[in-house]
Amino acid sequence: MKKILSLSLIFLSINLQSQSLKVGEWRDHLSYKSTYDVCQIGNKIYTSTDKAIFVYDINDNSVERINTLNDLSDTEVSTIESDGENLIVCYANGNLDIINSGKTHNLPDIKRASLIGDKRINHVNIIDHIAYLSCGFGIVVLDTERREIKDTYLIGNNGAQINILSTCFAHNNLYAATESGIYKANINHPNLTNYEAWTKIDAHSNSRISHLTAFSDLIIVNLQGELFNTDTLYTFNGEIWALFDQNHSNVSLKSSDTELTITRRYGINIFDTELNQTRFLSSAEFNLAKTDFRSSIFTQNKEYWITDKYNGLLHFDQGFHESIQPSGPYISEVAQIKNFGDEIWLAHGDKNENWDPTWTKSELSILKEDLWSTSNTILDNDIMDIVAINQHEGHTYIASWQNGIVSLVGTDWETLFDTNNSSLQKRAIHEDWINIGDIQFDSEGNLWCTNSQTYEPISVKYTNGDWESYSLGSSVTEHQNIAKMIIDKNDQKWIQLRDNGMVVFDEQRSGTKTRKLTNSESGGNLASDRIFSFIEDLDGEIWVGTDNGVSVFYDPGYIFEGENASQITVTLDGHNTYLLKGQRINDIEVDGANRKWFATNNSGVIVTSENGTEEIHHFTTDNSPIFSNKIIDIEFNDQSGEVFIATDKGLISFRSKATKGNSDFADVLVFPNPVKPDYEGPITIKGLVTDAVVKITDISGNLIYETVALGGQAVWDGKSFEGKRAHSGVYLIFCSDEDGKVTHVSKLLFIRG
Repeated sequence: MKKILSLSLIFLSINLQSQSLKVGEWRDHLSYKSTYDVCQIGNKIYTSTDKAIFVYDINDNSVERINTLNDLSDTEVSTIESDGENLIVCYANGNLDIINSGKTHNLPDIKRASLIGDKRINHVNIIDHIAYLSCGFGIVVLDTERREIKDTYLIGNNGAQINILSTCFAHNNLYAATESGIYKANINHPNLTNYEAWTKIDAHSNSRISHLTAFSDLIIVNLQGELFNTDTLYTFNGEIWALFDQNHSNVSLKSSDTELTITRRYGINIFDTELNQTRFLSSAEFNLAKTDFRSSIFTQNKEYWITDKYNGLLHFDQGFHESIQPSGPYISEVAQIKNFGDEIWLAHGDKNENWDPTWTKSELSILKEDLWSTSNTILDNDIMDIVAINQHEGHTYIASWQNGIVSLVGTDWETLFDTNNSSLQKRAIHEDWINIGDIQFDSEGNLWCTNSQTYEPISVKYTNGDWESYSLGSSVTEHQNIAKMIIDKNDQKWIQLRDNGMVVFDEQRSGTKTRKLTNSESGGNLASDRIFSFIEDLDGEIWVGTDNGVSVFYDPGYIFEGENASQITVTLDGHNTYLLKGQRINDIEVDGANRKWFATNNSGVIVTSENGTEEIHHFTTDNSPIFSNKIIDIEFNDQSGEVFIATDKGLISFRSKATKGNSDFADVLVFPNPVKPDYEGPITIKGLVTDAVVKITDISGNLIYETVALGGQAVWDGKSFEGKRAHSGVYLIFCSDEDGKVTHVSKLLFIRG
């Protein structure tokens, strides 16, 4: 056990992405824990996840990520295969990549084809550089050397589309496995594109044939059962069927000239050409807490390479075993991102569109010093659907959309708060659930939370440990779903209601105050009653994201005196409209320069000026590496300026120009310093006071460049006002606050070749 863990940590650390991420650069934070397919090209083992690929070099033990940041053209990898020279990468939408020597050749023909139906590529069968792609509609023939599509076979009744799960060659026939039996055609037929060339085998014609492979003049066929461990294996010689094995879950069949490899969820079986079992590798031999095998290859030097749902790529070699995976979160799905100092924490649970649990059981993921880890305690205690995280004085609090609130000390389990030891309540309906939507701290360190569908939906844990709950008045009934909450600088609580506006609550006012806000002109003037996000910006304004754009409360201190929201007018294509009208805003975040970052539901990330009138960035799948245009959450590392963007297909980050401003110039850092001849990127001055004025001169005092920091960071491209690259020498960087009262001077060395 110790050997496995130590080796895993080594491989997790191999491909650490440096903290020297340049301004404008991206990096991925996908999970590489759950793997699917594996193949070999030379000394490299390629392994797929549902979002990406990683490759392990047998010679130097290095691990390389392959995703949309470098070599992949798409997300949602469905399968991979190799012809010995090329890596064939297939996608769920029919897209296709051929990768050779680090170069990607994209073939979008299937993806772009005017076919109605499933374009997923399920399996690849390669014979002499001709690949037969098993697709959701039929078979596509690909020449991997010429990198072109040769033919398409629609083999269903009368040429109808049919979902092909795998293919193989035997007995001069091409066999195709489908959800309703096996089809075959003679490989010498002059026109396999004609559906009449194909016949359906009578036996097992109503069975789902999930896998088949040719081996020792037989076809090995897997009939997939409806329940766990009910698959049945048959052999078929072209005429006679014979029972081979049954009562297993067979997830992969692979064959060579001498060996048949059957991957089962709990072990690997190896058979010789006489179908005698020569080896059984049990999952128990890895001594891991949990395994679920998915595919495997057995190389000529007697090494097993196995993909697994929980442990990345497993390597077994004559008793030696290891787990290999790049560093990444526990899973790729993210409900919330939180920044605590130099750490990024992820909550992976969620509620669905109907506000019901998703039954996601997962750990917390923590990024520190560019290495991901997990809390190691949540899974053991059956906590489901973690939707929010917060920290205070060494304690971490976790909100669950089923189980109440968990407190941790560091990453160690401390307490579960539920109806037995707090004011938390079970739902008025479905009383087995305690739905906590959010947790926030007020200015005194009291912990507040939203407790959905209860008679008193707001609870607070005071610093002395006592709990208390509050009603939100007649406008919020026990059947109302509530979730997100913020506490503004006046300690007012702003609370999201499902499809019914929002409520502002203040227990400190005489008799407690509540005000319900809606889209009515007199009741809040929100852009819509469907609220998805809100935040207090650096000026104390409350920005609210709806399914119809953005509303702003410019003076929230007067919310109980009738303050209403305003919408921001912008010019789009020569016409005036409201900011992000028609867009659903899943999250709003504010960077160190008070710029607004909007997470839209289908249009990517939109960044505006602090007043919302000017668009700074608009990141989409078309112009950036983000994995999807559906953005779930956004969070900043205030110190580095790195922006973490959670999509519905995984987490990615971007180093922005803005950071949180410091109170003084005590921690100013200029990097890189010196600037070496081969460096062409931006020069960053961080650790500045908010909106500092930065002037750069040569050693003689001639002004070269001048700018104003975005929050606590300024960026220089190394060029003068005239656009000329700086010469070798020492440059002075003068920094001052807006009033010119606080100053700092740094030196920067330029080295030109």
